[in-house]
Amino acid sequence: MKKLVLLMLVFAFAQAVFGQSKSVDALYQKYKSSEDFFNLDLSGNFLGLAKSFNVTINEADQKKISQSMEKIRLFKIPGTAEVLSNEYNALKKSLQKERFEVMMEAGKRNEGVIIYGKGGARIKDIVLIVRDEDGELMVIEAVGDFDPGLISELGA
Repeated sequence: MKKLVLLMLVFAFAQAVFGQSKSVDALYQKYKSSEDFFNLDLSGNFLGLAKSFNVTINEADQKKISQSMEKIRLFKIPGTAEVLSNEYNALKKSLQKERFEVMMEAGKRNEGVIIYGKGGARIKDIVLIVRDEDGELMVIEAVGDFDPGLISELGA
């Protein structure tokens, strides 16, 4: 019995440390059965993916990023402007409660890109919230083990 409890605690700890954002997952679960919901989940080696997008990163950095990434999830939330505005604000608040830190903001107040990161010396989870001028809302989450220095160089 003690072994079972210990195993469950280790599993729960691993999920908390290395798992994805609960806020992002809750939003995904809320809309995944919607007919207009778009999502893309990728895992594995991302070097080929980065090359296909013609990303202007040197080859060494591409390799570091692709080896650091365990999984990426991208989804677009369907709904009216009011619903999307509410989801946008709720997701931002939820990520802050989960102790995500804003790494970068670009754009206007209610549109643009916000990048959140969570970790410490190494970033374990990166969440990008993209909201365009039409009010559409897209969420991109990358789970892995990222070097903060390399991430900041990419944003420059």
